[in-house]
Amino acid sequence: MAEYQFNSLVFHEDLLSARDGGGNQVTFTRAERTVLSTFMAHPQRVLTRNTLLDAISGVGSDASDRNIDFLINRLRAKLGDPARSPRFIATRYGEGYVWVAEPAEPADALVVVGPVHGLTRAGRFGAVAALLPAELARQLDAATPPEQAVRLEEKFSPKSPTKTRFNLEVSVFPQAEVLQCALVLRQMPGGDVVGMSRLAVAQESQVPGLVADVVQQYRSLIWHRQALGMIDAPAPATPPLYVAMHNAGRLITAEARSWLENIEQVRASLTANPDDPVARLMWGLSLYVQAIMGSNGQSAPNAERQAIEDEIEAAALGALPGVADNPMLKLSVAKLLLFVARGHTAMAERLAEEAFDASTAFAASFAILGQARLMRGRLAEGIDLLERAADIAEPGTEFWIYILVVLCGGKLAAEDHAGLHVVLQQLHAAAPQTLITVAPFCVLEGEPLTAQSHAFLASLGEEGGRLSLEYILMTSARQYEDPLHRRNLLRGLAHHLEQLYGPAVVPAQIRALLEPAAGG
Repeated sequence: MAEYQFNSLVFHEDLLSARDGGGNQVTFTRAERTVLSTFMAHPQRVLTRNTLLDAISGVGSDASDRNIDFLINRLRAKLGDPARSPRFIATRYGEGYVWVAEPAEPADALVVVGPVHGLTRAGRFGAVAALLPAELARQLDAATPPEQAVRLEEKFSPKSPTKTRFNLEVSVFPQAEVLQCALVLRQMPGGDVVGMSRLAVAQESQVPGLVADVVQQYRSLIWHRQALGMIDAPAPATPPLYVAMHNAGRLITAEARSWLENIEQVRASLTANPDDPVARLMWGLSLYVQAIMGSNGQSAPNAERQAIEDEIEAAALGALPGVADNPMLKLSVAKLLLFVARGHTAMAERLAEEAFDASTAFAASFAILGQARLMRGRLAEGIDLLERAADIAEPGTEFWIYILVVLCGGKLAAEDHAGLHVVLQQLHAAAPQTLITVAPFCVLEGEPLTAQSHAFLASLGEEGGRLSLEYILMTSARQYEDPLHRRNLLRGLAHHLEQLYGPAVVPAQIRALLEPAAGG
């Protein structure tokens, strides 16, 4: 599919979404796509409000032209485009709006191997010198997902037509009995040095093994740069660290195993730097995903999960003194302490408050602080904060979906059934897969199941139903301090599973939580 780049944003051909240089994605509504398409078809021309309104609603629509102002403001927020110094949409007072962004070429590759220096002076090592960059490109390409291109361009320069996120510069020269090779990995377009290596190669047979070690090193460097690139100066919509880690994993491996990639990368960092608080915290975040997903993509068994949560708690508390000055990292500590539900909720709430006061990452701060408020029983405050987070986060992204899933839990706990349906509709519109992945777990005791939810729950079987209840308890219900709120999260699903499979489907631990509700 073709892509179009304006400034730092790369837009998909269908304008459903765009991404920045860090891989962060923003999605657009139908009306926003129509406005963008109209602007791009008429660059550097003043378009009146009525022109844009007709494009959205049709000629002669009764809609107010103030709707366009609202839509432009929303687009500017998504594009990171301040009205006073516009890079995309400029206002012409009394006239309308102008698309002022100049088109640029999108990134064609994740990594370009090049430029390559010294090939003509390699002497008797000419074959080794030619093999080295080719093998680097081959192994890097094999080690990254198919959609992340790796190219060999011996004459590459920042002015080359190929646009890339990283380039690997190769220099070779003969010295005595070996060919000396210097490798420098840079992040583009700025050219910041990410990593450097030195190799000494005597014969062609050594090249694949030496390159394999370098490729692993540089995959790790790319992952760290993408995962940690925004923690010091986050934008309002920047996702939390655990989401950035997931996105970085997707960049260098197939999506289905990106969380396993995170564990491998963080384990290597922790082994090399056991006293590094950031590595320790990232290890805790990786274990958090493992507790949810398990080693085979299913939630971990109880005994295994308890051991994992011991490590998560130790990682979070151990990292805290070393990350207390960084709001994004402090939010990650709060997230882990909320998850393990071991009496640290008040501390987590305080950490989230402190992080919010010191951070520009409003969406991440609102999300974690909102979750803490829910856990403490302050449901109205928690729901308000989560709704604010959803307004700032980029719709359709995994972070936005996560916020709305937590918000569903808050609505269930508060018995706000009308509000729950609104949130579920938002999820379904942006991410249809949530009809299966979310909606069946947000069912209400007094309402019949939808056809999709009934089919899903009926497909689980009794054991699958029991595991689903345990999963909801582990991932959300147990974190709520008020027993009534825990029951509200569980009783709808428990009721409908009982209707399908009988009382035995409800585990004893959950039955004990639900009994007070049954007894009035």
